[in-house]
Amino acid sequence: MQNARRESLALSGHLRECEGCGAAIAELMHLAREKGRQEHHSDDSSTQHAVVMMGLAGILAVMILAGGFLSWSPQTTEAAVARIYQQIRPAVANIQVQSAGATGSGIVFDKDGYILTSYHVVRDAQDDQNIVVGLPGLAQVPSKLIGYDSVADVAVLQVDVPSDRLTVARFGDVDRVRVGDRAIAVGNPFGLSHTLTVGHISAMGRRFKSNDPYVPDIEGVLQTDAAMNPGNSGGPLLNASGHVIGINTRIESPSGGSAGLGFAIPSNTSLEVAREIIARGYVQRPFLGVSGRPIDSGLAQDLNLFVDQGLLVQQVHPNSPAAYAGLKAGGGLIPLAYGEMAEGVDVILSIDEQPVQNQSDLNRLVAQHAIGDRVTLGILRNGRQLVVEVTLTERPLNDSGGQILRAPTESRERQVAGGG
Repeated sequence: MQNARRESLALSGHLRECEGCGAAIAELMHLAREKGRQEHHSDDSSTQHAVVMMGLAGILAVMILAGGFLSWSPQTTEAAVARIYQQIRPAVANIQVQSAGATGSGIVFDKDGYILTSYHVVRDAQDDQNIVVGLPGLAQVPSKLIGYDSVADVAVLQVDVPSDRLTVARFGDVDRVRVGDRAIAVGNPFGLSHTLTVGHISAMGRRFKSNDPYVPDIEGVLQTDAAMNPGNSGGPLLNASGHVIGINTRIESPSGGSAGLGFAIPSNTSLEVAREIIARGYVQRPFLGVSGRPIDSGLAQDLNLFVDQGLLVQQVHPNSPAAYAGLKAGGGLIPLAYGEMAEGVDVILSIDEQPVQNQSDLNRLVAQHAIGDRVTLGILRNGRQLVVEVTLTERPLNDSGGQILRAPTESRERQVAGGG
């Protein structure tokens, strides 16, 4: 009974990914109903029986065309997974950074030889020659780093391989993914090339806090119980149809090994970032240049503020729009019951009349605008509420990423958790 239910879920996920399958089934049912209405007054039981059999046969045909789910037995599922592995394996790259002794994975996503991987896989590379890419049937191939985005943990490599010798992965629709769907990971854990693990999507909509104080958190992260270990990072997470739905990026584990908590950046997010990297070499983001601390009732009382929410400005980035607009962070320290903190002169209450309660709110609202947009900040300064207009500029490259690799800023624990 448990197997039947599991295979039913797999079939459901497969049909959701099959373009046109749902529409075909709906059309068959409609035709069957129309035929039934036409024969409603007929006493000919053989005609009615034929209508029912036509509908059932049509649905069965769609299911067969959708991927061979004629039988929901474990053997059929295993055969489907084996078929998916054979199809995706030529598109999965084995990536090594020789100087750092790092190993990771990647996925070919374009006939021009572009490979999507995780930034933390290649961040310690000294130059292109330091990055070794291996593809099944091609051994090691020349590659170059096109660009990266440390915020989304995405990097793009390009290999010098004729297009007719490349296998390009197909990408699925993340919006159709549901908890309980089949999840298949392929990568190079601990350097063991092209390892497959199978599990399920165990949660959706996880949020990763950005490592950039001026950039929004990564939303919609997929969680899976498919086993992942260091070396899986940058490799694909696939659905039951063999389509890429995520780029494996991190595990959570006290030991550094798989504990059934793996995470993948949604494929639509990774592809959007990758395409901008290819077009521009980096990801362009709007920039205000303010970071701070959320106001709570205790802090408001300690600082004699007459508001119960907002962002106390603690740092204004030099030469930023916020600095040019005159936002102030103060310079002294305020003694508090639990220590000292930098004195914030300004409190940001809103952007374009949208309330700001914390740094995440501020970053999210800024990200909704384009570079060059003029935004209105609601400010509390010395007990008075003011309105300040600011023109957003582009996020400085030396802080947000670009074509020059920087030394990692994360702790060693974060690197282990990254799984790559």
